[in-house]
Amino acid sequence: MNAMSSPAVPSFETIDDIRRRFFPVRLPGAGSGVGRCVDEATFREAVGQIYASVFPDRDAYPYQPKSQELVAEYRSLHQERILIEDADGKLMGWLKGRMADPDTFYLGTSGMLPEYRTQRIAALCYAKLLEYLRALGYERVTSEHHPSNRTAMIFQLKHGFSIEGMSLDERWGPMVKMVRFFDQDRQAEFDRRFGFEQYPKGI
Repeated sequence: MNAMSSPAVPSFETIDDIRRRFFPVRLPGAGSGVGRCVDEATFREAVGQIYASVFPDRDAYPYQPKSQELVAEYRSLHQERILIEDADGKLMGWLKGRMADPDTFYLGTSGMLPEYRTQRIAALCYAKLLEYLRALGYERVTSEHHPSNRTAMIFQLKHGFSIEGMSLDERWGPMVKMVRFFDQDRQAEFDRRFGFEQYPKGI
């Protein structure tokens, strides 16, 4: 990776070096499973096997072949693909995201099979991912969710995210934009710009 396409990290420690400090992560319950980082082909094949079980009412947006130049340009960005597996190697869920800009990591997709959603497995892997992204030098993490996806938004609110706004997309429809800041000065500026100081506090 070149300096224009990766977060600022110390020159003596690469992204791979830092990743190895956080992943794979051992997970409690489910026979002591694991969250591990994989390449795109492995991720796409594994998630394809359980996507319909995680999102039974949603059609996966069809993948359209792209020019090799576009694919190469996209792959030059920092990306993370995490498979969450049980002790027997059965896929329970996933997390995937990419660099949006040198300050921002965008969490693009995540999912968990229904039978594992109450075990806090995803929460541990999610918290580890946030620690890792902060160690890389990112200052903020963003995501987008359909307004009816209350579970995902509540989950992120519990992990320190704030609602930033909304967007409209012909593929996904209306989306709630969320952001998590690692630095207190960014959070303070967000609160200043989006806060409602004219309302009495404590009511």
